[in-house]
Amino acid sequence: MTEETALTPDMLREARELARELIRCGFQEPDEIAESLVEVLDGRGLTEEEAERIVAPLWTERLAEQEAWPETTDVDRLADAFDALEDQGVVAAMDFTCCTGCGYAEIGGEAGEGSVGFVFFHQQDTEAAAAGRGLMLRYGGFRAGEEAAEVSERRTVEVGRAVVAALAAVGLPAEWDGSPHTAIRVAPLEWLNRLPH
Repeated sequence: MTEETALTPDMLREARELARELIRCGFQEPDEIAESLVEVLDGRGLTEEEAERIVAPLWTERLAEQEAWPETTDVDRLADAFDALEDQGVVAAMDFTCCTGCGYAEIGGEAGEGSVGFVFFHQQDTEAAAAGRGLMLRYGGFRAGEEAAEVSERRTVEVGRAVVAALAAVGLPAEWDGSPHTAIRVAPLEWLNRLPH
């Protein structure tokens, strides 16, 4: 009898579903996904070893699925757009932090000399995109000292335009109303993100 049979059918189903979601996101290694399962199902008796046994066959299944994917996926195009933005002095971070608040709080730490602004999407955005709901991009201009709010907003709009242009250049659709207070939505977007190796 394996240890996995000690899990209730409901808990096993929940753990597998969560593991599939995290694998579909495509940013975590198998051991990180196992740790996430243990963390999320905290107090329910799931051990690290059980979590690893749940993740392993699902990981192998996803690797096999990848064989049939197109050579260039929408996520590859997104990565290309982010690379192009980096070349323009825009800090571009994929799957950055857990949520919007943390992302805005921490993105400044990624800036280098000459960085004019930023664009990122966080882990919850990744999960939404992987579930087929499109991808929300957060962006802004880095504020210089005592700079007036309107100057900062203008820079944010410039960064927003650069993001939309970079997405268009790689063939990804962007929805944005031009306001510095509105996130940019990338949709439709087929989330096929190759697993890290």
